Amino acid sequence: MSDVTFTAPRPNRSHLGGGVEGNGGGRPLRRRRTLPGGRAVVGGFLIALAAVGIFAAYTGATADTRQGYVVSRQDLPIGHRIESADLALLPMDLPPDLRSRAARDPSRLVGTVVIGPLAKGELIQASDVAPAGGEGDLGPQVSFAIDSARALDGRLKVGELVDVVATYDAAGSGQTLVVSRGARVVERSKPTSTLSDGGKEVITLSVPTRTDILAVAHAANAGDVTLVRVTGQPPQLTGSEATTYQAPASTPAPASPTG
Repeated sequence: MSDVTFTAPRPNRSHLGGGVEGNGGGRPLRRRRTLPGGRAVVGGFLIALAAVGIFAAYTGATADTRQGYVVSRQDLPIGHRIESADLALLPMDLPPDLRSRAARDPSRLVGTVVIGPLAKGELIQASDVAPAGGEGDLGPQVSFAIDSARALDGRLKVGELVDVVATYDAAGSGQTLVVSRGARVVERSKPTSTLSDGGKEVITLSVPTRTDILAVAHAANAGDVTLVRVTGQPPQLTGSEATTYQAPASTPAPASPTG
């Protein structure tokens, strides 16, 4: 009969003393947490930088970059002396070439004189006004009736510059001369078309001197007046050439042959 040996099971220490199960009761090993590597830090920085750039670009695209420019609150005729109530500031985004000529400070325009007609809401530029009593200020004014055909067929606009040309003795043996240069059209009536007046209109001009008033008034009553548009012409085309034209003498008819 063979011998049988029984071995008692080893007691579980977790039930006995609150120890940790395992051989020898040693503490388990845990992996130590490491800091992010250099590549991870650089990548995170680049992502944050890109986000800031996108936000800045969006903010710049949606920001209001317009600036305030001076416009007229109402229609302002030539010769009007500007008051503060005539002006308003409106935000606009203008191209550089126009931006340099547009007015931005209303206080600097108060007291100036309108030398080109301004409509309500129109942007005021440097060429539209002149200092009161300055070189661009309106001078004496004179009105006269003229055939539309002699005033560019009614196409003249208020604010344009004209030379006043007069022909005396229109039969052909008289003179044609410039009686006023660089006069500004201040006002003009709508041309009429009746059989009695032949399509006349009334033109009001601001002339440079009082002597020009006498010359224009005399021409309108004693001669035939023609208006020549010189707006935008260089000064040498309106001030240095001859001002008088003498009609050539009529050629005598040949003598009849005698038989």
